[in-house]
Amino acid sequence: MRLIRKSTLKKSAKKSTKKSALITAATALALTGLLAGTGSAQAAGSGPGGAMNIRGTDPGDTDLMIERLCSQETSLTGVYGAYNVQTGEFKTHDEYLRDVAPLWVPAGPWEVFRGWCGYAQASTWSTKGESVRVSPWIGNRGSKDDKETFVSSYSTKTFAKKSVGASISLSIAKSIFSGTAGGSFSYEWGWEKTSSFERRSEKTIPPCTQVAVTWTPYQRVVRVNPIFQVEDYSWDQGNGNKATVSTWRGRDAGWKTIYSYGYYIDGTSDKLLPNGQPDGREDKWEQKLDPKTCA
Repeated sequence: MRLIRKSTLKKSAKKSTKKSALITAATALALTGLLAGTGSAQAAGSGPGGAMNIRGTDPGDTDLMIERLCSQETSLTGVYGAYNVQTGEFKTHDEYLRDVAPLWVPAGPWEVFRGWCGYAQASTWSTKGESVRVSPWIGNRGSKDDKETFVSSYSTKTFAKKSVGASISLSIAKSIFSGTAGGSFSYEWGWEKTSSFERRSEKTIPPCTQVAVTWTPYQRVVRVNPIFQVEDYSWDQGNGNKATVSTWRGRDAGWKTIYSYGYYIDGTSDKLLPNGQPDGREDKWEQKLDPKTCA
């Protein structure tokens, strides 16, 4: 089964060529449930999507290696990487051909591999977002309570962050967390649509006070571990010979799919109510005014 990472392509001409391959692979993954794992990520053993954790098992910064490997543009034959098993250094396909060997073959301690990246759910939780002001300030500089009508508005927010590497674009994040890049999520959040509201409410303003309306959104966070499924892995046996297998570094069948525990992507989006409106809490925010400016 192939794992496909939906990437932002550099040339528009490539988009139509690869789109069908991405959709086909993502559909197959949804049917098998390979990327729909639940529960907390494990530090060792079988992890999200049945992947094996290479962090602490193999040399080098494996978090950054998986990040760089899966940040490459996906071709119709997968993504490629080269790994120095002595130093832990990683090189992309182009870097290897430029810096190590002119052909895609293992050389000395450098082992080369090809496969498919995907996104396996590690854990999920609910949280409260930061409170934001959603109405103008209205002040009362008199000596008695006043009542005013407040107009408040809010639109759902969506964002994502990576534990290592460069920032992730919102378009790629949406392809991961909406499921089009192979993930499978069914939470009441707003990755696939934006929701907003505008409300009017009457509120009492105490003397020498200004008041505004705030909104605290309720949010869902989903953490995924990028995983890599090995298609082929080769190393140099000497005398011009090479060995090629279909597991990570020739280990047993449990090492068909790998991940690095410290590399994850957190997707956060405001939750939605059954009626499609943003879920959260509205509050009144009061601030005292300078008494010298009040009656």
